Amino acid sequence: MTWMVVFFLVGLAFIMAEFFLPGAVCGVMGTLALVTSAAVGISHYPDYAALIIGVEIAGALICVVAGFLVLAKTRAGKRLLLETSQKPEEGWVSVVTDTSLIGAIGVVTTQLRPAGTIDVNGRRVDAVSDGTFIDKDARVRVKEVHGSRVVVEAVE
Repeated sequence: MTWMVVFFLVGLAFIMAEFFLPGAVCGVMGTLALVTSAAVGISHYPDYAALIIGVEIAGALICVVAGFLVLAKTRAGKRLLLETSQKPEEGWVSVVTDTSLIGAIGVVTTQLRPAGTIDVNGRRVDAVSDGTFIDKDARVRVKEVHGSRVVVEAVE
């Protein structure tokens, strides 16, 4: 029983050390120690094999989560993590949403099934229908615009 606990604790310590001494050596040593702990435990207590394996896996997972949490608070971890975000309000967008298209009437230049091209105010725009097929030369109204996604509906 003593060796099982010793190997288990040593394995957890090696797994935690892997977060601060990268290179996979500590991680492999920790995994081997946990497997040895499980083997020793199962050989002495075969009736508790499922419980022993479950505790070993839970311990390893808890160590990994704790390692990430502790690493995020270190100076090295802060250099690895992105601390800022690129917000659309600050101009970080790949495609600007053209809200002036909302409500505009256009003509279908290629069939929308459901994607195709429309002509709005002399400008070609890629669009999708609201789920229906729309034939070429039909009139459509722009319902919504989200970035480059322009949703249209047929106009009677």
